[in-house]
Amino acid sequence: MLDTINLPLILAAALLATGSPGPATLNIAGTAMTAGRPFALAVAGGVATGSLMWSTAAAFGLGAVMLANAWLFELLRYAGAGYLIFLAFKSARSALKPGDVPRKRFSMAPCGGLMPAA
Repeated sequence: MLDTINLPLILAAALLATGSPGPATLNIAGTAMTAGRPFALAVAGGVATGSLMWSTAAAFGLGAVMLANAWLFELLRYAGAGYLIFLAFKSARSALKPGDVPRKRFSMAPCGGLMPAA
């Protein structure tokens, strides 16, 4: 069985999936534009770590384990749904809260880059 696994192909697919544009890429770019490079690198590190964890779990057969134990799949599914409901509740509460949205002011640095205004 292990002779038929094409590890370079699997790693290339994981690298392609991690680097493909999507919501995570937009989040990293948005963080870079609003908060700066150090925070964007932290977000990128978190996204890469999460992707690596999912790839590793898939490589070790998490799908096979969940297929054999349907209750584990259901537990993970309900936990994910609960987390999404929690995020939706937080987002709605934040959107309905009255108040002005704080905006950062940026000025042009001498080198041509953006810097937060003091």
